[in-house]
Amino acid sequence: MFNTCLSDTGCVCVFLYRSLKMIESNVWENDGESTMSRRSFYFALGCVLTWGFFATNLVSQATAEWKPGLVSFLLVGLVLPIVGILLSSFSRVAIISFIGFNLVVIPFGAVLGPLLAQYELSQPGVVARAALLTAAVTGMMGLSGLMFPQFYRNIGGALFMALLCLLGVRILQMFVPNLQNVGFVDYAAAGLFALYIGYDMWRASEIPANLDNAVDVAVSLYLDIINLFLNLLKISSDD
Repeated sequence: MFNTCLSDTGCVCVFLYRSLKMIESNVWENDGESTMSRRSFYFALGCVLTWGFFATNLVSQATAEWKPGLVSFLLVGLVLPIVGILLSSFSRVAIISFIGFNLVVIPFGAVLGPLLAQYELSQPGVVARAALLTAAVTGMMGLSGLMFPQFYRNIGGALFMALLCLLGVRILQMFVPNLQNVGFVDYAAAGLFALYIGYDMWRASEIPANLDNAVDVAVSLYLDIINLFLNLLKISSDD
């Protein structure tokens, strides 16, 4: 019961993070100046993301046997990451934004620990397979965001409406057991967040190239990729 609740609540928390990031538009309306080349910007973005997933993985391994109560789960899995998102979004200083980024990736690693341990216990190797598939999809969709800017320029509104619908379905699934194993929802969610990766990479190519923006964009992409991973993990475990 604990693990099932943790899985569902974890998904809803990530959707809330993503919704908050879409509503809060400071990152994408940043009027700062470019202080580095676009290549250096993407390199910095990649470095921040690499650190984020390394930290998440490290913490998730340390919390594999953690069984939090409701209050501690909400504090670590919801309150701290939202504080991190807001801190990163409103800050114009790279180091402050990076602190906000860590307030997202480290607490979420703690929340993921018990969930990943459950999947690995029931199906050894499924987490690694889902991670590799996520990496492949992320690479392809990230490149598509740079190669097809016109396509992504036109789908922002549709993506956001789809996100709100998906959030509603996920919340409904928590309270209606018969809806919990509707497999096509996981495929639709994976497709949606794959498109979000391309969409956020396109938007990243449109904003000034500086270190603070690189960190801020990393928050959005991290949430996209984690969402994609969770849905691919669910799909892989059902196969």
